[in-house]
Amino acid sequence: MNDAKGRMLAKSADRCVRRMGAYLATDVGMKRFGLGNAMQLGRLYNRVRYRRRWNSHLEACRGRLPGLLQENGGDLTFPPKLRMKDGWVLDSSHSLPHLDRLIEETGEIIRECGGRKHSDIQYPFLRSLLFPGDLKKYPAFLDFVTSTELLATVIDYLGTIPVLSKVRPPGVRFMESNVKLDPDSHLPPRDSQLYHIDFYDSPQVYVLVLAEDVTPECGPWTFLPASTTDRVAKELGYRERGHGYRVQDADVYQYVDKSAEIVFAYPKGTVLFIDSSRCFHFGSRNAVKPRFMVMYGLQSPCRRDFAYAYMPHEDFPIPKGASRLRRMLLGTIDDSLPS
Repeated sequence: MNDAKGRMLAKSADRCVRRMGAYLATDVGMKRFGLGNAMQLGRLYNRVRYRRRWNSHLEACRGRLPGLLQENGGDLTFPPKLRMKDGWVLDSSHSLPHLDRLIEETGEIIRECGGRKHSDIQYPFLRSLLFPGDLKKYPAFLDFVTSTELLATVIDYLGTIPVLSKVRPPGVRFMESNVKLDPDSHLPPRDSQLYHIDFYDSPQVYVLVLAEDVTPECGPWTFLPASTTDRVAKELGYRERGHGYRVQDADVYQYVDKSAEIVFAYPKGTVLFIDSSRCFHFGSRNAVKPRFMVMYGLQSPCRRDFAYAYMPHEDFPIPKGASRLRRMLLGTIDDSLPS
């Protein structure tokens, strides 16, 4: 079958699963079908739909990784010194490549856009500060996440060459949490302010970068390690039929003491690598002081949902002469390994 015909069949398959996929991503759909069942179905579909890309990324990781890392530049140590354990690892060394540039560029954006209401709202309490064209205007965002040292940690954990998410939630976000921008701040915690485990893919890695100092007054990202999450999720029957996506604190604290929470409240420039599909987490609660955080979503080429079938895709700028590793991370969803 030639490539053109294959793409036509793939697009037709996407049209067939769009409504179902969108429904399974709703709370009603999750409860009726079971989030775990929906994730299994999504992975099965995507393994067929994107099998060429899945195979090329896996084969590149197993057979070509040293050459890809060397071509990408930077520290060639593999396995890396910074390794995720129990679903997470924290880096406070401020030594990752391009981090200083990233902090400088986020500072420019904060001075220009911070504390203002605008159209790109994930939730009223959590707003994006990146707009179309900004990834070209502020190149450190992509230079940082495509650096060899950072990718080595992610690849070591995922066991494949990752991709940046091309749909919501975007693979690159710069988010402001600010109670002053939330007209419903008087309400109890809601949406992503409640404990949950991401379902887009598993495993997956979020790389979170604090653009300013974060204290408990900033509504910091808060999470449970993977081993603790596994125990609590089993007790709750999480991801089974009849269970929703968000979990109230009281339900979680039945099975774990609040002292087990890890609070990502550190000086600016601190970086957290976390598997958000394995670790219960929440954030942006009562951010009386604004929290500014860069968020990267790195996943396998085959997600566990149907978002690529019904959501618009985001394209990332790829500079001329980019390494193969960078092109694999940023390329379109139908790409295979560049030659």
